[in-house]
Amino acid sequence: MPLSDLIDTAPEILTRWPSEPLLFKREPGSFAHLLTLAEVNALVDTHCLAARNVVLLKDGEIIERHTYVTGDAPRPGAVRAHLDRGGTVTLRDLQALKPAVSRLCDEIRQETGCRVHINAYMTPPGSQGLTYHYDPYVTLILQVAGRKAWPLHPPIVENPTGEYGAFEGRGFTHDERKRLATTPPARTVTLEPGDVFWLPRGYLHAPYTVGDTTSLHLTVAIKERTRHWLAERVVTEILAQALVDPALRAQIPPAELLDDPVPAIERARTYLVGALLSLPPEDMKEPVRRTAKGVA
Repeated sequence: MPLSDLIDTAPEILTRWPSEPLLFKREPGSFAHLLTLAEVNALVDTHCLAARNVVLLKDGEIIERHTYVTGDAPRPGAVRAHLDRGGTVTLRDLQALKPAVSRLCDEIRQETGCRVHINAYMTPPGSQGLTYHYDPYVTLILQVAGRKAWPLHPPIVENPTGEYGAFEGRGFTHDERKRLATTPPARTVTLEPGDVFWLPRGYLHAPYTVGDTTSLHLTVAIKERTRHWLAERVVTEILAQALVDPALRAQIPPAELLDDPVPAIERARTYLVGALLSLPPEDMKEPVRRTAKGVA
């Protein structure tokens, strides 16, 4: 199932990455080969899940693992009891559990050059897993069963990444929390079975189930290649080539670094700037393509 099977504008998206949420319609049951409610219930009730693949959520809180895990597995009945109390079950890294999901993950990675992982979220009627937060990557949401509303606020951090501006490390300021509590969402999108929702990184969202049926959706996390990532690849290539120069392999006297390292820093900077300017972009083309097709 390539990206073009999920969204109508795949060629345009691959050329111009969307910065606004997009909704696409597919037939109900389109994702049954990936995962079903019956399969998740069977995994829960037959105790086939490893602890590393399960995270429990409820009302914005991540449930502490020691309350439901013993050793490498959830305690018998603990995950079902959590669902019965209105909690959300997250199946992490679903591509490691189901071949069909693994193939979807590989196809999207090959098509986009982005790293990809896929999680599943099962939330009972009238319940909510996470409250407002944002992700440092695009999430492509595939609604498998039930209905889920996604209230949205525009980003407060432009282009967050795992290295900078990620919600996990930054959180919200007092003023941001107050604004979220007093300002209606800019938009609310309610997903039905078969819907596909493109949510750019940084958009604040707090999804909750709608109606009297359990919601199940997949989140395809598409970790975009950034200019920062590309710069790292270029500098890594330059430093690898620099190893052939004996002058670059010469030691720096300790006193030069401890007393006043500025001259040494200036020499290193001069070399790096010169190497950047002299490196033909064509020489980097294939290494960048190869890395983008992989998982580095």
